[in-house]
Amino acid sequence: MKLTNNNVLLFALTTSLASAQECIDGGWAIEFEGKCNYENILDAYTHQVYNGVTGAETCGDDATSAADDLNAKLALANITIASLCQSVYDDVKATRTVPFTDAANKGDDLHFESMFYNGRSIWQEEVETEFETEDGGRTSVLKQDAEAVRDFYEGVAEHEPVAWPGSLPNFQSPVTDSQGNPTCRTGAAMCVWPKDRQANDNNGNCAKPYDINCVDKDPADNTNLCFVDSSRGPNSNEFESDKGLYMFPGDNNDGEGAIHCHGFAWSNDVDHPSARFRGNNLFYVSMYDHMYVRGYVKNIPGAPMCGW
Repeated sequence: MKLTNNNVLLFALTTSLASAQECIDGGWAIEFEGKCNYENILDAYTHQVYNGVTGAETCGDDATSAADDLNAKLALANITIASLCQSVYDDVKATRTVPFTDAANKGDDLHFESMFYNGRSIWQEEVETEFETEDGGRTSVLKQDAEAVRDFYEGVAEHEPVAWPGSLPNFQSPVTDSQGNPTCRTGAAMCVWPKDRQANDNNGNCAKPYDINCVDKDPADNTNLCFVDSSRGPNSNEFESDKGLYMFPGDNNDGEGAIHCHGFAWSNDVDHPSARFRGNNLFYVSMYDHMYVRGYVKNIPGAPMCGW
């Protein structure tokens, strides 16, 4: 997924006074890719500000270097690189983070998302058919019904951080990150799909005509399911039981059948790109790439479709 805001930071420092070590007066701005640290900031400052003004490696009678000039400005502003970077991250999180509910555009109470991640939304339970209309017109067309997913992917999801839906039971645990937000205990999430509902996408064995060749069809098989522990998913399976193991001793037709699994992980550092954009990754893996593009849906009985 392309994220133009993934590691690109834009900030400005404005100083009203000049110190003996400063070479360049006034405000300045830099843009760079990579981790927000002293080395990357100094490199960007040197090429985009310092050399651009002086045209040389040093300036002034005291031959002030770019590092000296940057350090003087930081000291005069009474800030550190660490605090500067943190303020940038905090500002992006506060002003530019997009609610996860914007992806499906089905309301802001996370009810649809709760159903979706349990494998039970209309997107997962419907399959394209010609039997619902008198003229044979197609209904339950995934590309039409879930058009909002494509719009979200091609729009803000490629450019802005998407909030992590940590209030959903699927992604909730007693663990919180350093900023107090609910997070997965393991720093990882995964999804498992047992059904393919979309033809002609080079994924799974659903085919046209839908009413004949796309009934209970399979995704591309890439994993082996050993068992399901129903006690781990009472909030999603609604079995109202905290006991029970469902064993699948074989594989494929001798076990669970064809299923497809995909997971991703993120850093324990809340400011690492993998942590800051984990909401984007969850959207991409579950809603866009595997459902909208490939047509993979539903959940393993007794377990949610996606969880930690």
